[in-house]
Amino acid sequence: MYDIVIENLRWKYEDGEEALKGVNLKVRKGEFLGIVGPNGSGKTTLCLCMTGLIPQMVKGRWEGRVIVDGMDVTKTKLRDIVRSVGIVFQDPEVQLLKMTVEDELAFPLENFAVPREEMRKRVEWALKQTRMEEYRMKHPFELSGGQKQRVAIASVLALTPKIIILDEPTSDLDPIGKREVFDTLHRLKGKHTIIVAEHETEELMKYADRLILLKDGKIIHEDRPSRFFYKIDVDSGVHIPQLIMLSRLLGNVRNLTAIRELVKYDSVKHVRETSPKRVESEEAVKVSGLKFIYPDGTIAINGVNLSIRKGEFTALIGPNGSGKTTLCKCIVGLLKPTEGNVKVDGRIGMVFQNPDHQLFCKTVYEECAFGLRRMGLAEEEIKEAVADILKVVGLSGLENVEPFFLTKDKRQRLAIAATLATQPEIIIVDEPTTGQDVRQTRDIMDLLRRLNEKGKTILIVTHDMKVVAKYAGRTIVMKDGRIIADGETRDIFSRFDVLREASILPPQITIFGRKIIPQTTVLTVEEMYELVKVREHE
Repeated sequence: MYDIVIENLRWKYEDGEEALKGVNLKVRKGEFLGIVGPNGSGKTTLCLCMTGLIPQMVKGRWEGRVIVDGMDVTKTKLRDIVRSVGIVFQDPEVQLLKMTVEDELAFPLENFAVPREEMRKRVEWALKQTRMEEYRMKHPFELSGGQKQRVAIASVLALTPKIIILDEPTSDLDPIGKREVFDTLHRLKGKHTIIVAEHETEELMKYADRLILLKDGKIIHEDRPSRFFYKIDVDSGVHIPQLIMLSRLLGNVRNLTAIRELVKYDSVKHVRETSPKRVESEEAVKVSGLKFIYPDGTIAINGVNLSIRKGEFTALIGPNGSGKTTLCKCIVGLLKPTEGNVKVDGRIGMVFQNPDHQLFCKTVYEECAFGLRRMGLAEEEIKEAVADILKVVGLSGLENVEPFFLTKDKRQRLAIAATLATQPEIIIVDEPTTGQDVRQTRDIMDLLRRLNEKGKTILIVTHDMKVVAKYAGRTIVMKDGRIIADGETRDIFSRFDVLREASILPPQITIFGRKIIPQTTVLTVEEMYELVKVREHE
């Protein structure tokens, strides 16, 4: 009846805090279980316990019992557990080897002596499910972050394990890619038991049979998705889907027709007037006739002309592999254009999509201090600046910790802190909110907005359309190395045809708003609430 049974599970990492504090959980055969919660709540730890990697490969103190497909994970060899359980890690690079994409999928099948014809069929099916057929002969480390994530997912799908566990599987994927992953998992539901730890709750709630909320190492709430988000605290660290948030704000008004009748059409003009706008000023970045071709012949940028004004807050969006990161690397000078040129007016700093690619010092403090020392600041000034920036990104108290002992979300915030500490005039952040919970996302983006209000030029690359809608005055859409749309964010999000071409889904509230108020484009829940809230005394 149950594929997973967890009884009074407690786990404390060696030299760390207790991560799980008495977890009890049963997962039925064929169930789709979603795990949500703020970062640090124990989601990843719980996933690793269900695979046997904890406690067999990680040092710490274990109490309780975990039975997976009839096997006690503390008494069964890992090679036997992995026949039944497959896991996709939060960071795809930790499970990719140095071979072609096709070989990545075939390698574990070879280890299990899967017959060649069956192996071929599974590889083809997994590549198709993840839209990676055309990349089969690519080296994984030639791929974009989102494409690497697709390969990691495909390699697990090809194994067709009884139990599939995914830890933040869609964090680096474009919006259409997120939906496709969940659609694939939905088709597998029933035949496989599926467990997904995920911040992307709007997709998760459509497919999960049950959701559990982890906080401080404990399960504090569980329910069916249709009721779950109405009962949790808005400050729980979990993203509440936009339509449910609107419904909660409006009380009992949940019917679309009822909401339509409440629209205050005189508010439409006000909404447009108070939204972020493009800035007209001197150029901070000028890109002319830019083309970049990688050594393997991949044309990543194909004739881009672009001007970014000083003081603009711009979002760069598009499908995985569209050239967004390559364009940013050309702007900061990390890549030399094949053709064309880039002119930059002012000091520029960039936060990479993968923080591990830019962290190299022995402590958190030294990471932030490195750039400041290169600028010639006195140690007392450096100490004060580092303390200030670490407080802003929520890493105070970790000054002496080695960066690679931090979780990925904290390494991401450290990379942001190290870049911002030097106070560049132009700030490029590639996927600033990947792996961050609601509070961390808000803190990071509010920081960037404050810097923008002080005159900094901000360019973010992101797949999070809610972030784009709330913060960016201007949005640039890329596809196949070209810019296919560029304008004020509200205008870009009104062009559903262009967004669809670029594998972009606008925010849930924007799609809903189109049905309610066709004559405007709503960007946030707060905007919609202002438009539909009940007039007092009516």
